[in-house]
Amino acid sequence: MKNDGFCQRPPEIVNLLLSISLSTLNPPRLHDQDKKSGNLLYRLDSKSLKIDDHPISKLRYIFSRLSKEMNESEANDLSPPLAVRGMTQLKREAFVKSVKLPGFRISKKEIGRSQKSWKPLVLKLPGIKPVAELSDKDPQKDSHSLILLDPNKLTEGSLSQQQAEMFERLGLNTEKTDRFEVELRYENWSVADVMRAVLPNEVENVTSFTQVGHIAHLNLKPETLPYKSLIGEVILDKIPSVKTVVNKLNTIDNTYRNFSMELLAGENNFITQTKEHSCVFQLDFSKVYWNSRLSTEHQRITELIPKESVVYDVFAGVGPFAIPLAKKKLCKVYANDLNPASHSALLTNVKLNNIKKGHIIDSNLDGKDFISTVVREDIEERLRQHLNTKTATHNSDSMTDVSETDSKSQSVQKLSEGHKDSGLALNPSFVIMNLPAMAVEFLCNFRGIMNNFKYSSLEKNELETAVKSVLPQVYCYAFSPKGDVDTELGERVKKALGCPLPTDLDVRLVRNVAPNKEMICISFKLWPELVLGVQKSAESSDEPVSKRQKLIQDSL
Repeated sequence: MKNDGFCQRPPEIVNLLLSISLSTLNPPRLHDQDKKSGNLLYRLDSKSLKIDDHPISKLRYIFSRLSKEMNESEANDLSPPLAVRGMTQLKREAFVKSVKLPGFRISKKEIGRSQKSWKPLVLKLPGIKPVAELSDKDPQKDSHSLILLDPNKLTEGSLSQQQAEMFERLGLNTEKTDRFEVELRYENWSVADVMRAVLPNEVENVTSFTQVGHIAHLNLKPETLPYKSLIGEVILDKIPSVKTVVNKLNTIDNTYRNFSMELLAGENNFITQTKEHSCVFQLDFSKVYWNSRLSTEHQRITELIPKESVVYDVFAGVGPFAIPLAKKKLCKVYANDLNPASHSALLTNVKLNNIKKGHIIDSNLDGKDFISTVVREDIEERLRQHLNTKTATHNSDSMTDVSETDSKSQSVQKLSEGHKDSGLALNPSFVIMNLPAMAVEFLCNFRGIMNNFKYSSLEKNELETAVKSVLPQVYCYAFSPKGDVDTELGERVKKALGCPLPTDLDVRLVRNVAPNKEMICISFKLWPELVLGVQKSAESSDEPVSKRQKLIQDSL
């Protein structure tokens, strides 16, 4: 066999390209006329075998085969065209792409009885009907339909025996199906498909967002910002219920717990309505705080708190805890928020949800003032009622001036009008403090909150026992570094309370906020020594903190 003078081995670059194209990249099989031996390419041309190992010839052959392979792969790929990669301004026409999809013709009479076999394999793309009509020129148009299949589902071993038997009965070969050319457009891909195709590999994909009513809210990272306009338009196009797309610009660090935002696409309208657990909430998303990701936590607390309890919602917002507790559990909720927009929205939501009079008592105070006035006054009033009831039951001597009691409790009783409750002082009570960034620091306001409480002829131990029966359970939310809850959060709680940690302290994981940041719910019941101002300081305790603290992580 003559070499035509080419006795030397090809240069290293040719060897490398051959290796990549014929081995690493899993190239298509060579046709019968193509054979490979070492670094030489044999061609069967006019029934004569020739060797062509010239570097230029090899390169041409390699690139032609790779080009053909890529074109065939692209034609069978259900992803948007590669040309849209890196696009920053949306050009919908650039997403047009022709693909060859596997499919088969089937008699219309067979569709109903055979669909159990082929239905799991059909193509599922927006705007594409998997059972399609044949073209007008097709002679079988009236008698047959076209079933388009997903090429990714036609893998070896993907068919059950029943499916295989049905295909065989229909005379279909899934290993060698017919191919039908279909034109895909921008409308045929989902938000995730478009994002994956457009964003460069080094940019984190935008796979999720939060929707509040008609508003889609994103928190784009710096490397994604060049594509923000396109991202907004795509979400607006693909999600019919979305009319406004916004991007968060900063963290929630201001007094009113709202954040600055920029409009990416759609209407400049931030007043929206959303539903959560059968309750309706109307809010101005640009002025108040709302987090749909806390829906599970809202439901959990609502289910946890018993019916007809008394609840002090220190940072109530627009009412995600207060509204369902009043509506579903008939609780008496003292709902407070410093943000005037949140307070206004709360009142609106009370009406929207038909909350009965007296079940929500609203206020627009700083959390510190709310605890020191509204919470304190109601706890003291409930305690007096409890003591009076106990005294009357045991026919003991009166230990209070009734007229003095009436005058002190007049404001609370007026607010409570309409809340039907027998034995109010015996009902359980709860404090909700949903301000994770700083709620722990507000715990200090419970220290000595009842140190001025007086009740005639009541001994110290009797007073502490009575106080204990009406003190609320606290649910306080906080952010803490991941993996450091025991130390970091425990120290903050201890510092805020100014005393050793309570023995019944529970710590529960609510959700992961960031890779190194968790939202935590700490729970404990207020105790008499703390609220009466007779608690020993943390420094005076000889007992190690670790023995008093009970940590329970219950991930949702």
